[in-house]
Amino acid sequence: MNKTVKQRDVSLDLIRIMACIMVIMMHSPIPEANANAYFLSGLSYLTAPCIGLFFMVSGALLLPSPNASKTEAALPFLQKRLKRVLMPTLVWTLFYIAVKFCDGDITTEQMFKSIISIPFSAQGHGILWFMYTLIGLYLVTPILCAWLKNVEEREIRFYLLLWLIVMCYPVLSLVVNVNDTPTGILYYFSGYIGYYVLGYWLKHYGEKISIKIATILMGISVAVPVYVKLMHYTVDFDVMFWYLSIFVAIQCVFWWKVIKFFSATILFSNRATTVITLFSNLSFGIYLSHIFFMRHLIWKVPIIVNIHSQILKTFVVIILTLILSFAATWALSITPLGNITVGWRKKH
Repeated sequence: MNKTVKQRDVSLDLIRIMACIMVIMMHSPIPEANANAYFLSGLSYLTAPCIGLFFMVSGALLLPSPNASKTEAALPFLQKRLKRVLMPTLVWTLFYIAVKFCDGDITTEQMFKSIISIPFSAQGHGILWFMYTLIGLYLVTPILCAWLKNVEEREIRFYLLLWLIVMCYPVLSLVVNVNDTPTGILYYFSGYIGYYVLGYWLKHYGEKISIKIATILMGISVAVPVYVKLMHYTVDFDVMFWYLSIFVAIQCVFWWKVIKFFSATILFSNRATTVITLFSNLSFGIYLSHIFFMRHLIWKVPIIVNIHSQILKTFVVIILTLILSFAATWALSITPLGNITVGWRKKH
């Protein structure tokens, strides 16, 4: 058992934990009439790396190392990985559909339409889109594994460069005509698959980017939206500075490098490693459940809603959501329902 713990890459657990906390932070602000626009914009932008980091960790863990003698066959791989995500996705989809129906947000007809739409799109709540994208990446993983076994590092870098060019499209479209439709020359190098491969590349070749360079780029990625805001330029912030933008990709690389650096310099005790591993294993369930505890419980507590400072109120919501979703996920993980509800069951 001790040998397994020592071999585990704690830095990947820390990155996953950070991504999980970022998701909660992003969703926490309670809507109000006199909201602090700068606080909300800053919080949303600085937590936007959450999705990319999640996919990068998955790529780092699931894609084969360059020295791997062989890769797992497609069907056994899919059977093992999909089993972990399909049932929790279905369970929480049905749960959120039921919550909507009980709240009177959807009619009986809409509820049945949502249920039969489950195989084709995320239903119940918007956060579940992530699960569908993750399942899609799992489906393409055997193809990526076969490709990665037969390419050199520079070839991976070349295709990542094509992906990064697509990530620059929101900026390039300000000065040139860009075709981002299925007929576009780089259309098939777009999307979240780039983060998946980026995580693999950073795990095995990350030394090619120094933490100094990553910090400089991070400074630029923060300065650009601030400058755009101060100069009152008219841009679509949800496109220019969101998940699939070069600026958020830069933030992902920065946090990856920072966490890798500190995890390599800090000697974690066995107890700390156990806590980190537990949190990482529960992060899946925390992601799936946090929005329920936040929006249906915490947001409705008068003493919290009446906190005058929006910043303080938001951080109270963050802390309470994290505690409740962690506790609920842990409770489910120690029951026979662990695997089908939160994707992990604690071994006794």
